[in-house]
Amino acid sequence: MNIFSLLNKCVEILKNNGIENPVYESELLISHFLNIERYKIYTEKIEIKENFVKKILKLIDKRVRGYPLQYLIKKAYFFDIEFKIVEGVFIPRPETELLVEEVICLYKKYFYPKKIKILDIGTGCGNIGISLALNIENCFVKGVDISKKALKIARENAILNNVKNKVKFFYSNIFSNINEKFEIITSNPPYISEKDYAKLDREVKKEPKRSLYGGKDGLKVIRKIIKECKHYMKKNGFLVLEIGYNQTKKIKEFIPDELEIVKVKKDFSGIERVLVFKKK
Repeated sequence: MNIFSLLNKCVEILKNNGIENPVYESELLISHFLNIERYKIYTEKIEIKENFVKKILKLIDKRVRGYPLQYLIKKAYFFDIEFKIVEGVFIPRPETELLVEEVICLYKKYFYPKKIKILDIGTGCGNIGISLALNIENCFVKGVDISKKALKIARENAILNNVKNKVKFFYSNIFSNINEKFEIITSNPPYISEKDYAKLDREVKKEPKRSLYGGKDGLKVIRKIIKECKHYMKKNGFLVLEIGYNQTKKIKEFIPDELEIVKVKKDFSGIERVLVFKKK
């Protein structure tokens, strides 16, 4: 089978099964499996051996059954940066880019050109920490997680993006392994409530539950971060936190006296998505 016929077959299968962007996803899956640039699907006459066709169609079948595209192609894009990703590691979301943008703005406004230390809690594949290391010249980032698999991938991504000298990834259950203070603490913690977790799409549920589920009200981890972060923040330091839908009001009920919310940033859907706290 030639590559263009294979593309059409893959597009048809994905389209008939309700997958959005079936052409784009088919291109990514085929180019990933054959290890070629996407444009070559259209510009080169490539014949695909039958055993390769079967393997590619198996990937298409897994996609139809709800496996995230990023797990199938083993990479994700965040802040225009490529990250290695594997099954069992949380997939970066576009809305988290708002958090990164806010931290960069904080650095420029309050710290530039000084060198600062940043702590990223629940670092996952390292997308937040590595993006900051690439965009803030004078910073050092420590990223922590409770997943050994995530930490391994984060370290590989630091090498992939040439920032291994600006970041360090290690195990810590939130602050359990931290013994210093930082100018900025960031986190995209699990914040989905029990009720909302039950309603998630099957595709999202393929990701690790502990990266998504934040307890009955979604605020279990957020409470712990907000309660304890003051001990790990320098004076006039910042905590930049991603939160879920309609959580700002509840969070305001348990903010300690040492912290104050100085900014609430909405995402493109108008949802309050990023909270910026300052230590008094």
